Amino acid sequence: MPVLTSGSNVDVPTNVIKRVIAYSVGALLALILLFGTFVTVPAGHCGVLITFGAASPNVLYPGLHVKLPLIQDVVLMNVQVQKNQLTEHAASLDLQDVDSTVATNWNIDPTDASWIYQRIGMEDALNERIIQPVVSNAVKAIIAHYNAEELVEKRDQVRQQIEEMIRTNLKPYHVNVAVDGVSITNFDFSPEYETAIENKQVAQQRAQQAEYELQQAKVEAERQIAQAQGQAEAQKLLQQTLTPELIQQQAIQKWDGHLPTVVGGNGVLPMIGNVTAGH
Repeated sequence: MPVLTSGSNVDVPTNVIKRVIAYSVGALLALILLFGTFVTVPAGHCGVLITFGAASPNVLYPGLHVKLPLIQDVVLMNVQVQKNQLTEHAASLDLQDVDSTVATNWNIDPTDASWIYQRIGMEDALNERIIQPVVSNAVKAIIAHYNAEELVEKRDQVRQQIEEMIRTNLKPYHVNVAVDGVSITNFDFSPEYETAIENKQVAQQRAQQAEYELQQAKVEAERQIAQAQGQAEAQKLLQQTLTPELIQQQAIQKWDGHLPTVVGGNGVLPMIGNVTAGH
């Protein structure tokens, strides 16, 4: 067997080189086939299987799946609930400027993921091209049916109608809006209108206070009338029951035994005969 030294040059046979290259390429292809055959779909996602550029209607659910390497690919679609929030400028029924901040929760149904991917694209494209315009149109359409003051008083009713319109308009695009998924986080009106509302509230409070004071005055007047009527009835009853005998009896009961120093206008002392008879 020949010994190779550091200064010697040995020609490696061409067939050996080819064999090494073939083994290397084979190993590389084996690794590609091995790792390209399996795909993992994470939780909260589904996989759209693409074969030669065509999307399969059947999606892959979370877990480990097998695909054909170099022929098939898997596009992951987020099916978790996502939030869309925007501030929309609209006009109320009484032509007041209203800035409404509306938050919408939405998600892709896994069974519709392939349809959405083929016709619209990924979630970002769905949000920008479909969901935001639908929400914007719904907010403008519903707010236009209410006066500015009604928007505040009937806030929940407005929210429900906006949500119903969003649901209806998103149905052709196979997008779900979660229950209670739409919320109106704020209503902003023009400074002039807010000042007018504040002045109206102050005026209403003053009117309520004046009404309260008027009612109190009426109650007090009715109480005084009732009291006067009661006193008049008492005086009338007293006059009806007051006889000369009763007056004399009451005078006797109150007399202290001393003769009065002042006599009546006719010069007669009342009750003297009866009183002196006892002495």
